[in-house]
Amino acid sequence: MIVRGFIRTRKTLTSDTNWQTGDIPPRHSRIFAKTKPMGPSWEWRSAQVSSADGDYVLLAQCNQNKMNWKAILIRLDVAGASVVSRFEDHASHPGLHAHAHCERSGVEIGATSLDNLARIPMNNKRHRRKTAWTKRTFWEAAKRFFHIHDAKGNLI
Repeated sequence: MIVRGFIRTRKTLTSDTNWQTGDIPPRHSRIFAKTKPMGPSWEWRSAQVSSADGDYVLLAQCNQNKMNWKAILIRLDVAGASVVSRFEDHASHPGLHAHAHCERSGVEIGATSLDNLARIPMNNKRHRRKTAWTKRTFWEAAKRFFHIHDAKGNLI
């Protein structure tokens, strides 16, 4: 399946950590072999997600002080975990955007799947719309982007 297929697949949220501070344990990201250190002003949230084609993790990280917002869709496989796409907005280079590596079709096991992801739209394209995110609005936008529904089938 290609990246767009993984993203567009209807997924259902099965569990959610809510917003946390501190380091991210591997069980909540599945992409990092060890605990990922997070600075004191960072918060994160992880959700287990399932679909007809498999299981996923949605991991969000935010630093409200620096206006840095990231959500990562991670596909789980018997061989390991693979980053499908990242959904981001940063004050340092504003404009809501995604990152993906279409040539490997969203399947590369391990933390290296975070590397060399193309930015969509590209930096030089006109898309500098700024959004005043909150943790709640960013989390909801990430779930919509990755087609994640609640247990009743509602897009959340």
